[in-house]
Order: sequence, then structure tokens, then C-alpha cells
Amino acid sequence: MFLQSHQHLPLKENKIYKFIRINTITKFNALFIKFVISIFVFISNDALGFKENYYYEVQFGNLIVGKAHVFLQTKGDEIILNTKSKTAGFLNVLYEYEGELNSSSIRENNNWLPKVFSTTGTFNDKKRSSKINFQNNIVKYKNDPVLDLKKVHPIEQSTLNEVIDPVTAFINIIEKINSNEKCDKIFKIFDGRRRYNLQIKALGNTFLKNDRPKSFNGKVLVCGLKVTPLGGHRLETKWKPNEDKFTDFKIFFGETSSGRTLPVRMNLERWFGTVIIRLIRDVS
Repeated sequence: MFLQSHQHLPLKENKIYKFIRINTITKFNALFIKFVISIFVFISNDALGFKENYYYEVQFGNLIVGKAHVFLQTKGDEIILNTKSKTAGFLNVLYEYEGELNSSSIRENNNWLPKVFSTTGTFNDKKRSSKINFQNNIVKYKNDPVLDLKKVHPIEQSTLNEVIDPVTAFINIIEKINSNEKCDKIFKIFDGRRRYNLQIKALGNTFLKNDRPKSFNGKVLVCGLKVTPLGGHRLETKWKPNEDKFTDFKIFFGETSSGRTLPVRMNLERWFGTVIIRLIRDVS
């Protein structure tokens, strides 16, 4: 990991930070880590269940700015996910973030449905948490602290019908891929603090070369994502969802050495640069 100060960053990064605030990158990085962690799940056909762990790194420019450990467990028709993430390198020195995500999804009639989804995080010593319970299409949730409606759009109760959490959404996507189908799908997502529609589209197959030690090397299915915010998003932002393209946010699904289908890489193009997340190794 990089443990260097802003003054000793490579020239390219120094130029970037002349034009944008470091805390903007940091806040986005924390949000992106949490969103991406929600995606790194997979399906097993092992009826007896299993436990597996995975490790991911988040890169911005030439720097590693975040890391995440993903712990997975199946029990019959239930998938349980626990993740722990934090900033790394110079971001960890200047703007520290640390978070944890827990979820449980249940299989019913060949579909995966949400059961519980919760997140906790600390950013610069400020803590916040969210917890959702899904019961018979009734959504009960609690945020601490509550949404600041001076900074974000409200989440209307009428938009919470038939929503699922992001982990359960991607469990369904990966099962779709495993059945030799494409990843095309639209989901109504609610994570406790944001309500958005997530559209996923297959962009084709390619061969992904490992550009870092221990990163994935092999055939992948590339899927593009678009997000349509409906509540909880910031009132003031440079993000313009209507201008997003599927190629701006790409997920690469590949089969690992253990035979699991996983998101092995993600690329996100934004106004301040490119964020890349890689599966580095599994520690099963």
C-alpha cells in the first residue's frame, strides 16, 4: 500500500488535485467501495453450503485508495454476506473511512429475495448506519442519523414497492449469467439511504489481461450499468445521470480458479478520473 503524503504524489496526481478537492474523491471513494462490495457475491450449487473469502483493491490514478475483504457463506437456500472495507494509502492518512456491510438473501421459487441489509460506516470520526428488513414486500428501515433533506433528495414511501437491496440484485444477475444467459436486467434498488433504478446491459465478451500481480487473467463477460436516482441523492452534484453511458460503468464477470463466477474487475469513468476495482486474490 502507498503511505505517501499529498506533497509526494506522482506528478499526474498532483495536477489532478490542483483542480479538485481531495475530500470529494474520498467521499466518492467511500460510497463507491460500499456500492461495489454490494456487487461482489456469487451463486453456488453446493447444497451443503460453503464459506469463502475474497480480497479487492480500489485504484485511482496510480494509487491504491481502498481495500475490501468479502466473507461469503451459504446455508441451504440462504446466502449471507459480510464485508469490511477501508480507505488506504494517502486517503487513509488524510480522510479515513471504514465500513461494514451485512446482508442475507433467500431463494424462493428460483428467485433470490432480500431478507436483511445493513451498513455501518465511519468517515472522519463521524458514524452512520442503515438497516433494512424486508418482510412480505413490506420494507422497514432505520437510518442513524436520518437523511439531511437540506443536502439530499427525500425518499418517497411510494417508491419502495417491490424494491430489493443491491446484493440480492447481483445474486440474481450472477445466477442469470451462470445459466448461460446475458446480464440484461432492470432492478428497483433501495439500500436504506438511496433509492435508484439499476439497469444492466451486456456489452460483449473479451479477454482480460492481468495488469497487476495476482489480478484476474482470462475470459470475461462485460456488462454496463446505468443508475437512475429516485431519492437520497445529493441536491448539489456534478453528476448528470441522463448523460451517463453504459460504457462509463463496466463490470467484468469471470470464472475464478475455484470455479465461481465473480465480478473480477470494475471500471468507473467520472469527471475527476477513472476508478478501478480488482479482485486480487481469494483466501478461501
